[in-house]
Amino acid sequence: MNTALWIIQSLLALAFVMPGYGKLFSTRAQHIADGHIKPDASLLPIRILGVLEWLGCIGIIVPWFTGIAPVLTPIAATGFALIMAAGLVNHIMKKEYKMIPLLGTILALAVIVAYFRFRQLG
Repeated sequence: MNTALWIIQSLLALAFVMPGYGKLFSTRAQHIADGHIKPDASLLPIRILGVLEWLGCIGIIVPWFTGIAPVLTPIAATGFALIMAAGLVNHIMKKEYKMIPLLGTILALAVIVAYFRFRQLG
């Protein structure tokens, strides 16, 4: 089971690296063109989400690997699950249904890691 969790954790980290990069380094015009924000909206929430995604990429791997504060790994997985749940709601509200299977899969993987890593802690 440990090997499967490591594989899932690695996949989750990879799944959030590029979206986090896009949220942090894309221009306002790119975010508007992609429909992430309205022209008069602030970029701050998107930038914060990008930072959280990158922190999650670190938190899903490093604490469990090093044994330093391993509780941060299931917390990071829980954070990923919350991000995916919010993403599902957002895409459903926008009627962008083609994204739902991917988001649902990532949500399920994050929940699996959170559940089993919390269980292993205690």
